[in-house]
Amino acid sequence: MVITGKVVNGRIEVEDELALPEGAMVEIYLAGEEEGFELTPEEEAELEERMAAVDRGEFVTADALMLELRSRR
Repeated sequence: MVITGKVVNGRIEVEDELALPEGAMVEIYLAGEEEGFELTPEEEAELEERMAAVDRGEFVTADALMLELRSRR
């Protein structure tokens, strides 16, 4: 899940209401401040296709993946 927000008075304010449990760990990506990286045209096309697949609902949730992996033991 990607949520957009901004820093206001030293705190991150998100645009959408979230119902995260108290103490949930999150990772922050600081847009515009990263060192950057380059993709080959093939990598860029693959990334765009995978993002489009997610937009179409073609993905597996983390919970479903974990259940599948546990069932293989």
